[in-house]
Amino acid sequence: MSDKMIVINSEDVPQQDFREIPWICKFDGDRYGTNNFYSVHWNMPQPRVEDTDNVGHPPHMHKENEIMMLIGMDPENPDDLGAEVQMCIGEDMEKHIFTKSCTVIIPGGTPHGNFRIIESKKPWMFVQVQEAAERTEKFLWDYLTPEQIAAIPNKDFWKDTGYDD
Repeated sequence: MSDKMIVINSEDVPQQDFREIPWICKFDGDRYGTNNFYSVHWNMPQPRVEDTDNVGHPPHMHKENEIMMLIGMDPENPDDLGAEVQMCIGEDMEKHIFTKSCTVIIPGGTPHGNFRIIESKKPWMFVQVQEAAERTEKFLWDYLTPEQIAAIPNKDFWKDTGYDD
């Protein structure tokens, strides 16, 4: 890595996928010579989504550890995420609901997903770090019903990365 400081502004980050998310940064070792994959984006207020068939980010796993930070932006109450976020983790896809600012560490090879925002009352920030220079992701479609798979918008976007078939 260069010994010069790198500054990335949000206007320098192209749209990352089909979702309308205000990205702050998303880069890996190839782009800036870093040791980890990083992704940072805002989540803005949005109404409650009761659709339980909406799986959000489908079940998957990574070769390496993943660190996710859900950060509330209310300076009067930084512990309040200002949102309700669901994620399932482990072989049994145990459901967890996050409403407070937190850091989630998922060991490499651990199934997780159905990451979906149920509601955002206030802006909050999502930070993701994978402990590898390149992102790996293997989707676990067997964790979903055929109806859930059929309901995923833009299913072709969710492709295995960094895994040999």
